[in-house]
Amino acid sequence: MSIFSGHLAHLSEQLQYDPSVLALLLAGEEASYSGAAGAELNVIVVVSDQEFEERLQDGRLHYKMTDPAIGAETVTGRYISPRYLEKIARAGSEPARFAFMGAVIVFSRLPELRTMLNEITEYPLHLKQANINRFYAQFEAWYQECKRALVQQEHYVLHQSIMNLLLFGGRLILAHNEMLYPGQKLLVHMLQHARRKPEQLLSSMQSLMVTPSETCLERLYRQIRDYRNWVNEELNWTDYAMMDNEMQWLRQSVSVGDI
Repeated sequence: MSIFSGHLAHLSEQLQYDPSVLALLLAGEEASYSGAAGAELNVIVVVSDQEFEERLQDGRLHYKMTDPAIGAETVTGRYISPRYLEKIARAGSEPARFAFMGAVIVFSRLPELRTMLNEITEYPLHLKQANINRFYAQFEAWYQECKRALVQQEHYVLHQSIMNLLLFGGRLILAHNEMLYPGQKLLVHMLQHARRKPEQLLSSMQSLMVTPSETCLERLYRQIRDYRNWVNEELNWTDYAMMDNEMQWLRQSVSVGDI
């Protein structure tokens, strides 16, 4: 199915007559699965910096197009701007970068758009070890919390601790493979495609989620901890964990799980 067929072709033609629209992108995930029956198209509409700021102030960043024939939304998405793209390329989080992975340019009045998208979707190598240090600290901290919750049978705390252990263990593996973190929804999918990871990692993760026990916990913990030398021996992970968990508000920064 061509991406220029049906609703997308109509949308492209419509927006090209709007001088405030600088580009139209088909989101990467949608570009892969746009042929699925009943699927909505997910698009990114690039508008001028001024219009984006106005929409941001008014809370009008969501785009939708409704098919009057069926009375349902057939195209949804969001508005962004060139300056927004520049900020992501310079300092965007990994989920923000991943959102543009595989994006298809439907049309563009921005000559540097493809170059900018390439920069955005590159793994930030200059942050790799610093992020690994932070992820490893969280991995150790949540392992300790899992052990405590298992002993005390605190089911809510145990569930939250396991999910965080899996999150930061997964982020260690993705960083090792220099793969962008896509967010919680696609974490396991990305781990499936990671070339360098412990054997049986995904099955160990599944076992810990479904039947949490000390045996499952220790298996997963040691699989990831012993896979490689993640950090310098002198690193004090408790300090890292404290800075990211208890002192984060002082820096007014995003959560370590979302960087």
